Amino acid sequence: MDVMALATNLAHLLRTAKWTSVLPSVLDAAERDPAIAEMYSILQRGYSAPFEAVIKRGVRKGELPKKTDAAMLIALLTGPLFYRRWFSRESVSDAFAKQIVRRVIGNDC
Repeated sequence: MDVMALATNLAHLLRTAKWTSVLPSVLDAAERDPAIAEMYSILQRGYSAPFEAVIKRGVRKGELPKKTDAAMLIALLTGPLFYRRWFSRESVSDAFAKQIVRRVIGNDC
């Protein structure tokens, strides 16, 4: 399943992309400004869209249960990566991303 590639790509972006240093400020501003909240909502849908497409494809192929909640699965897969980047400040390595995918989806992903 392509979830592994998406998760490791997100881990790479969280380590290297310039937007990761300003995103907490955008989130903070979005709490107070509806226009910024709408802009952030668009950004969030953009980063989630590939995960959602892969998850839906996995459901169609029988790789994931039919009742899979895509939004919940995206949160379970990406949440730990964002947590490490901004809260625990631990490494957001590809190995960590792969471990999350294996624990959330299983070893045969």
